[in-house]
Amino acid sequence: MDAERDRLASPLLSSLAAFVGAAFRPSGLLARAIVTVLAIKLVAVAGMAVYAHVTDQSASIDAAAVERLIGPAARR
Repeated sequence: MDAERDRLASPLLSSLAAFVGAAFRPSGLLARAIVTVLAIKLVAVAGMAVYAHVTDQSASIDAAAVERLIGPAARR
């Protein structure tokens, strides 16, 4: 069982390593811009999560907020 798991994990880990490596060395100008924007977004989301945790805030989501976001429910 362990040999089979190692055989399957090796291609998975190598493809994951290649994917992460490609993000650190983008080839073109557009790829560099995309990586930069995604990194900025990741930092922003992490910052929001840290702020929400530090201030002990929780998102207040109720039926009215969901209705404002996606519209009223279909009535039959």
